[in-house]
Amino acid sequence: MKNLVLALMLALGLFAITFCVIVGYNVWYADSHPAVPTPGAVEQGRTALHLQLYQASQREAEIEKLYWNEPEKLQVLIQSHQQRIDNLAGNKASSEIAAHDQQAIARLQQRIAEIAAQRQAQAEAEAEAAREAAQAQKAELAASRTQAQ
Repeated sequence: MKNLVLALMLALGLFAITFCVIVGYNVWYADSHPAVPTPGAVEQGRTALHLQLYQASQREAEIEKLYWNEPEKLQVLIQSHQQRIDNLAGNKASSEIAAHDQQAIARLQQRIAEIAAQRQAQAEAEAEAAREAAQAQKAELAASRTQAQ
């Protein structure tokens, strides 16, 4: 009976030691290894490029606001977008940048067309006002001639 109790106590002791070793190993492993693996070089590069694109788009938005009513300067912005598209032509990873530049080019071309239409309408309005002023002046001159007679 003493042997049985001794064997049982020995088994419980080994079980407790084994349990402590397993828990200790799991705690050590959790501390020394991250739960989420660190991204690889490709993923880090992709993230960095995405951040650069975001920052560039913010700068470009500020520049567009500054030159929004100047079609000559907007044309320069279009050329810079086109140049970047040409520089990245063979790069498969640059599709997001190329898409951003194409959208920017379309937006700037639309704005340039709007400015041209506004200027055309303003020129037509000024010409019409000048015609009306000339007609009014002629009518006034004719009225003053009739009064003089």
